[in-house]
Amino acid sequence: MTQEIKIGIAEDQTLFRHGLIQLLNELDGMQVIVEAENGQEFLDQLDENKIDVALLDYRMPVLNGTKTARELGLRHPDIKILFISMYNEEEFIISAIENGANGYITKDQDINEIELAIQSLMNTGYYMNDGTSSLIISNLLSNGRLSPTFNNKSNTLTDTEITVIKLICQEYRTSEIATMIHRGTRTVEGIRSNILKKIGAKNSSGIVMYAVKNGLIDL
Repeated sequence: MTQEIKIGIAEDQTLFRHGLIQLLNELDGMQVIVEAENGQEFLDQLDENKIDVALLDYRMPVLNGTKTARELGLRHPDIKILFISMYNEEEFIISAIENGANGYITKDQDINEIELAIQSLMNTGYYMNDGTSSLIISNLLSNGRLSPTFNNKSNTLTDTEITVIKLICQEYRTSEIATMIHRGTRTVEGIRSNILKKIGAKNSSGIVMYAVKNGLIDL
C-alpha cells in the first residue's frame, strides 16, 4: 500500500484554497492536513503537524511565499515546496527556486497537473513543466541578469557527480540512478548531498538550474 502524501497549503484567497483542498482530498493517496491564509500561520501549524509537501502562494500577507520557503528550508528541510502562483514571469520563478522551491506552477493549471507536480516532488525532488522550464532556461541565457550564483567549489565535481547531475535532470529516481551507476541508494544520496554542497544549491531544482547554466544538459 502506497503511503499517503500529507500536504499543507498556504494561500490567502479563501475560495481558491478551499477549492484546491477539496480537489486534492478527492485524489487517491493525498490528504491536506494543514491550511493557512499566510506564511506565518502556516509555519506555526507545522510544529504539531508533519507534512510531506507544502503548496505556497507567492503573495500573502504577514509572511509571503519566498520568506515562508526560506523558513521551511531552515526548520523543515525535508518538506518539498511547490509554488502555485498567478505569476508566470521568469523573475518570480527564479526567485522562488533560489529561495528553496522544488517546483513552480501557475494557478491556471488543472488538478491533474498539480497532482503530477506533487508526485514528481516525492519521486524526484523537483518539478518544472514545459512553461516554467523554458522561462528558467531563457533567463539563464539572458546576460545573467537574474542568473543564480553557485559556489566556486563547483569546478571540483567528479565524473560520477556529473553523471548523477545529468540523471537527476532526466527525472530518474534515486533508486534508478543507483542501479544505472551500480552503486547503493545511500551512496547516491551521499553523492547528491556532496553535489549540493559543492555547487551551493538547496535542492534538485538548483541542480537542474546549475546543469543548464553550465551546459551539462542539452537545451
